[in-house]
Amino acid sequence: MKSSFSFLIFAALFASAYPASAQVGLEGFSSGRYEVRKANKRSPASETEATPVITDSEGVAVRTLKTSELEAEKKAEAEKKEKELAAKKEAEAKAAAEAQAAAATPVAPAAAPKVTGAETSPEVEEPTISEQAESLFSDKASKIFDFYREQIHEDDIRNNRLELDVMPVVAYNDSQSNYTFRDYQSFFNALKIRTNVWFTPLIGVSGQILFSFAADVDSIDADQSRVSAKYEFVDLGLNFRKFFGVSRKSNSLEFSLLFSDNKMTVPSDNTSRARLKTQGLGVGLKARIPVSANYAWTLGGSFFPRLQHSEGATGANIQSGAGEESVRIGLDVGGEWKFTRESQMIWSLGASTERNVFDGPASLPDPGTGLTPNNVSVTNSLYMFSLGYRWGH
Repeated sequence: MKSSFSFLIFAALFASAYPASAQVGLEGFSSGRYEVRKANKRSPASETEATPVITDSEGVAVRTLKTSELEAEKKAEAEKKEKELAAKKEAEAKAAAEAQAAAATPVAPAAAPKVTGAETSPEVEEPTISEQAESLFSDKASKIFDFYREQIHEDDIRNNRLELDVMPVVAYNDSQSNYTFRDYQSFFNALKIRTNVWFTPLIGVSGQILFSFAADVDSIDADQSRVSAKYEFVDLGLNFRKFFGVSRKSNSLEFSLLFSDNKMTVPSDNTSRARLKTQGLGVGLKARIPVSANYAWTLGGSFFPRLQHSEGATGANIQSGAGEESVRIGLDVGGEWKFTRESQMIWSLGASTERNVFDGPASLPDPGTGLTPNNVSVTNSLYMFSLGYRWGH
């Protein structure tokens, strides 16, 4: 009974003391004397500490890999190389197959480019001479000129419709005969003027005149050593030419039908020389061989199978015979420096030989022998060098 009473008193005291104690604890939190700290979980050193940087002897950072990582990288690199090699082989096989297919398939020739002023394919053929001749009398002329405007170079000489040559000439005439009146030599200067008119690039006409300056010939008179003379040569031609290609460096061949009229005139009172005249029809052929766009060689010749030759009266009636037969052949070589198709410098070295054979006796005795010769023959050779200028339009 006594102990039970003592327990009750103790319990009452404890109950009264607990609220005061709890109040004191809350006042401590509110005043800041106590704080709640969160427990920090400590991480292992491998997660919080930075991985140390490894360098070589020169201080350059290097990678460090585990064996498994190194093997994985090597395997990936090997697979990449295998894929690249396989792709390369596949591309090569595809290209070879396409090339083989292209070789087996016939390819149609491409049309020639139609660009004015450009060098074109040599397979392109220009209109023939017959087609161009027909165009002179029809409405096809415009098509002919359209072809040349589109297919040949603007500096090609076929674009010239008119050409004018002016050439100073140095000439030597050597006439040899068994009749003294026809045996003489002469060295003289001359001027040659030539004009070409092209109706189409392959068909045209030409005219040429040569006249001498202060020429003279030997004299057989004792009181006169030289006899003044005048040379006049006129040539007319109908020309046809063929170009072997449409390039401005294409070779060409020109064929001409020629008429020639050559004269040598001496004073009318002269008694030692006769006035001479030769005329007739012939043919000419000329090749033009360009070696570059700016220079071309020329090589040509002419042939007059039957000429009419006559001797005119002067102070003496000099006649070498009653009838005659005459023929002439000529050769020349030259060159053309082309600055443009409108401006060229040209040169030529030519030689021609005319043969006159007479029948019957001469009209006068030979002053050298005193005898009257029969069947007089004359070989009249002419050598000329010319250098001049050509203007084209």
